[in-house]
Amino acid sequence: MAKKKPSAKLPSKPRTRRRISRAGPPHVALIIETSTSFGRRLIRGVAQYARENGPWSVYLEQRSIYDPAPPWLRTWKGDGIIAKAAYPELAKIVVDTRIPTVDLNEQVLGLGLPVIYNDNEAIGQLAAEHLLDRSFENFGFLGHPGIYWSDHRRKGFETAVQLSGCECDVYSSKQRALRRYRHESWEIEMTNMTRWVKGLPKPVGVMAANDFCAVQVLDACRRASVSVPEHMAVIGVDNESVAGELASPPLSSVVPNAERMGYEAAALLDQLMQGQVTDHDHSLIPPVGVVTRQSTDIMAITDSDVAEAVGFIRRHACDGINSHDVVRESAVSRSVLQRRFRVLLGRSIHDVIMAVRMERTKQLLSHTDLSLQAISDRVGISHVEYLSTVFKKHTKQTVTEYRQAHRLKGQKKGRRESGETRITFP
Repeated sequence: MAKKKPSAKLPSKPRTRRRISRAGPPHVALIIETSTSFGRRLIRGVAQYARENGPWSVYLEQRSIYDPAPPWLRTWKGDGIIAKAAYPELAKIVVDTRIPTVDLNEQVLGLGLPVIYNDNEAIGQLAAEHLLDRSFENFGFLGHPGIYWSDHRRKGFETAVQLSGCECDVYSSKQRALRRYRHESWEIEMTNMTRWVKGLPKPVGVMAANDFCAVQVLDACRRASVSVPEHMAVIGVDNESVAGELASPPLSSVVPNAERMGYEAAALLDQLMQGQVTDHDHSLIPPVGVVTRQSTDIMAITDSDVAEAVGFIRRHACDGINSHDVVRESAVSRSVLQRRFRVLLGRSIHDVIMAVRMERTKQLLSHTDLSLQAISDRVGISHVEYLSTVFKKHTKQTVTEYRQAHRLKGQKKGRRESGETRITFP
């Protein structure tokens, strides 16, 4: 697990009680919202750990992000808490219980509790790479300024964009807090956002800090008569099912590894409840990948032959195609198409095919228990040995190292392959 010290020094950790001696399983409270896909995936990760290592007696109720603390929490005599406390009042109640707690919130910092966060800078970097690989040269970011997770996603996005020699236009919202945001005028905010969308140089790739922000951007594009993805490609974060239903066109999204966060939080809490001393204070969990949908399904290039060839590759790379198949679908000769690929993309036709296959391989390694031969078959590569060699060249990791680093610890075989929309990166 990747570990990184927080930028600000945390206060001394609050004194906590060890597990109460009682017959039966430990009593664990989950103060996590059930109203979002991300929250439910966190709970799913906790549940998997409890199934494998429990049982636990779990206290869980339906919650939204800003619901008040459960009335029983102040006097609860349980053994452990996993909390995603999104505002100071709830965070204080959780800390004051002095019950062993693992913190998952990314808004109220400095609680002195062991924390597990998304690697938000890596999320921003991955979104930038997704858009850079589509040859965008103009970029924008929209989020919630002053909120930890949003600011760090912006930082990762901006840094990656600037390292490529480009600049990023950041939307300056007047909203300074998410709870206040809900009470402000939607139409006033949309008017400002529409004005920002109109003023961006086109074509432009825009990252929204989460999928709900991205739905706003798509609405602003409609109001501004800016076509998506032809003039503006939009990517969000969370792969949120509700936002996905509202998004038009369907929204591309960076997928955080919420299940692993929940699993790791449960594993850490188990240690704390048993009175084990741990030096754990801050862990960052990298994202899984990008779910590519229509909102970024385009290459920001003026050469229609190259754009069509890349689209063909992205649709069929895992079907076993090669460079000859791509050329056969093109209206130009092999030499011309190869030259244009290298000039516009900096890669050969074969390189682009392999990049798509490697990202599909990453997804299958982290989300399934398929054998390497089965993965090789699914990504259009005949020989496992060749897949292993190419994968290490692309990622600097062996397939085993990558699977161990990106899957849930202790994950058992039998997990079915995800039916998610295809995941692509180039």
